[in-house]
Amino acid sequence: MPPEGSGPCLCARSAGEAGQKNNSAAQYHFGSKLGLVNAILDARSASVQQRRKELVASLDESDLRAVVTAEIAPLAESISDPGHSRFYLRFPATAVNDPALRAAWSQDPRPQQAEVRRLHRNVAALLPDIPRRVVQRRLEWAARVTLPLLAEHEELRHSGKGAADTALVVRELVDMQVALLSCPI
Repeated sequence: MPPEGSGPCLCARSAGEAGQKNNSAAQYHFGSKLGLVNAILDARSASVQQRRKELVASLDESDLRAVVTAEIAPLAESISDPGHSRFYLRFPATAVNDPALRAAWSQDPRPQQAEVRRLHRNVAALLPDIPRRVVQRRLEWAARVTLPLLAEHEELRHSGKGAADTALVVRELVDMQVALLSCPI
């Protein structure tokens, strides 16, 4: 669970606490809550997207485990990347649970997520006996479970409170997603 006050509404609540008199400054600059969230994600996720692009380039597209790993591994690797904050994954973990943001992203897919969309198309192609709408729902569920679990792992790693090995966490998350995605209807 993300820490209290870490959700996407943090800016509106913090503006007053920071002495900001114009609470609409962020909305003016970014256009909307969606614009602000996308700007934060874009600024923070460039190295994750680059790593995912590298993995996709050498991917065995016929292997569901490899496809799922290419989506999860770059996020997990960001935990030990000194270029990321110690709280990097908590923000997308919170954002992915916002129904309005998910709806906006499905209507207007972000160019920065091209590799994720490609991986999702691969997943659907590898599961021809499962209706596309079911695969899409399961992919959404997978993200809504995986991101918070990675964020929790990130918090444990940085707090020194006995986190599991990140490679083990990735393997277990891949196993979980493969089971979720491929289970019979």
